[in-house]
Amino acid sequence: MPNGQVNKGAAAKMRGRGYVERANVITGAALNILGTTTFSKEFPLGEGWYQLRMRINLALVIGTGTTPIAEGELSIIKNILLKTDRGEILCNLPGRALYKIATYQKGAPPRKDAIAAATATYRVNLPIQFADPDMMRMEDTILDTSRYNSLTMQVTLGSVADLLGTPGTATVTATLDVEVERSLGRLPDNGKPFYHISYDFRPPVDAASLTTIDLERSADMSVKRLYVHSGTAGLAGLPFSGANADTIQDRVTVKDQNRFIEKERIHAMIQEGNKDDASLETFIAGLEVFDFVHDGSITSALSTGAKSVLQYTWTNQGGVVTPAIVTVASEAIRTLK
Repeated sequence: MPNGQVNKGAAAKMRGRGYVERANVITGAALNILGTTTFSKEFPLGEGWYQLRMRINLALVIGTGTTPIAEGELSIIKNILLKTDRGEILCNLPGRALYKIATYQKGAPPRKDAIAAATATYRVNLPIQFADPDMMRMEDTILDTSRYNSLTMQVTLGSVADLLGTPGTATVTATLDVEVERSLGRLPDNGKPFYHISYDFRPPVDAASLTTIDLERSADMSVKRLYVHSGTAGLAGLPFSGANADTIQDRVTVKDQNRFIEKERIHAMIQEGNKDDASLETFIAGLEVFDFVHDGSITSALSTGAKSVLQYTWTNQGGVVTPAIVTVASEAIRTLK
């Protein structure tokens, strides 16, 4: 072929993982404090999304406020709900869960600014991963937005009381920036997904009174990873709440009606294994991860549909004081609707 000419047929066949662009889709959008803000028309559709990156900017004016709360910059993000017009729930998690999940997935924590008793803008980055680069075929769960007429994201925030133990006259406002990493144009036929990703959680429990959580079972769902958070002095019913704690759970079991999937594993050893598996610099305080697809095969995901029982259970370490909040979040795959 003469220099400078392109074989268009060959180029089309070569189109793959390098055929990606990163685009800003929301800049400086105001978020409601102590309320929910909804976004939909802001999302251009048609391409395949590898991941979505959110940056929440918290502009704190300290006034007489004191006593910054550890991870308050995460706790104020009460929920991120992302869903399709076909009724597919892609994400339904608080900011604290998304941040810790991303830390495991990426092998390093995303950027966040720890809240201090000072007037400043504190930023939190929260990625939502659709295509999983740890899988042999990452496109199995890429988000094919050409299938939808709309996507809707709802961001729910708390108040300055989530940031400061003594709010005083402190005030906070918040804005949102969003980028997507997507295919350049529509996905080719050999790059389309078989499933959609779904990040969700089970109702949290107080380990001082209950040491069992029933996991969701559905014919259309398999679990890639479970993320279990433990916190002391949390709030009843509030997922991922409380101070990160490794003093609650002792021996941990995951079982169905027929067998043990994880049998009486030591909490600290689970965390040490997570550190090695994700190449983390240190383990994630208060968090355990059960990674069923560590071999890179989507078929290793834990099928839930044929099970009459699917439970996460544990024994407590000594001296568990109420409220000791334990939450199970799941990174699951579901069949496309």
